[in-house]
Amino acid sequence: MQMYKSVVGFYVVVCSTLFAFSPEAKAADFLMIPDSQSDRVLLFDDSDGSLVNDNFIDGAGLFTTPLNAIQVNEEIWVSDQVADSIFRFDLQGNYKSAITGGLDNIRGMEFVDNKIYVSNSGTNNNAPGEAVVTFDTNGNNLGSFATGDPYDVLSYNGELLINDINRDDDGGEDIDRYSFDANFVSNFHDSDGETGIDFPQQMAVRSNGNLIVGGFSAPGGIYEYDENGNQVGFFDGNSGVAFRGIRGVYELGNGNVLWTGGDGVVSTNLETGEFTDIFTVNTPEKLPEADYRPSARYIEKVSISDKAAKVPEPGTVLASMLLGVVGAVGKLKGMGNR
Repeated sequence: MQMYKSVVGFYVVVCSTLFAFSPEAKAADFLMIPDSQSDRVLLFDDSDGSLVNDNFIDGAGLFTTPLNAIQVNEEIWVSDQVADSIFRFDLQGNYKSAITGGLDNIRGMEFVDNKIYVSNSGTNNNAPGEAVVTFDTNGNNLGSFATGDPYDVLSYNGELLINDINRDDDGGEDIDRYSFDANFVSNFHDSDGETGIDFPQQMAVRSNGNLIVGGFSAPGGIYEYDENGNQVGFFDGNSGVAFRGIRGVYELGNGNVLWTGGDGVVSTNLETGEFTDIFTVNTPEKLPEADYRPSARYIEKVSISDKAAKVPEPGTVLASMLLGVVGAVGKLKGMGNR
């Protein structure tokens, strides 16, 4: 009987602890990175860049070349450069629908003021050519406006920055400023593609307000500009940013910059040049198969529950303890009734 009372007492304590310390799944920030080699979207920690989930969205049979995954309210939209489509998922990674037609060779996207801006290059599927196509949050096409050959769109200081990968002699290799209502404002940064950035890809804002951009072609690396468009930094192999065709860039909570290229995801301290392979050919234990080479793309923050991200919750262990105690109580009661 005394043992029975002790177990019941422990049961009460566990119940109290469970209700007190096992909250609903908490909202948390993660980073989404599509891997166009395996047609997946992976999740990473937004503080230190560590891998959280290597298959958050499984796009097998759906994706062709996923490039940019962004959060649109309670959805995730993934641009696919070759499928000429935007695939929509809920925040748990479940497929909902696709936006097709009017798009060709699409790349980076931006969501601001309930409007999605999509960089477009081709003219197939009745697409507008070199332009940015806009959508509302229901996926309705709102039209487009002409630009250079865009690879990314970014909201920056109350305007849009849109890069242009055309050759310099065609007016490209630069980053331009546009208003949110599609009017050209001015050039933000102009490069000759030889001494400056060539083939600018993802753009992101640092905590100091500066802009960082992935330079895909030689002289490849990460470029940094102040708010007036002046180049204030260039980081290449001598700074812990190996020339791997830089695509995505993002400043982590710890101050390092997470960047992507043709063989995966790397974190670099731009001040010291120290770098860490996060998900690359140099981390075979994290890769899905032998001799696998990731093809990582753009990096975007998403705010989802830690449960959806498949991060263990504190209440899980307590719940298991509770089930065990309930079983023990039942067994002792049965012994007492014999």
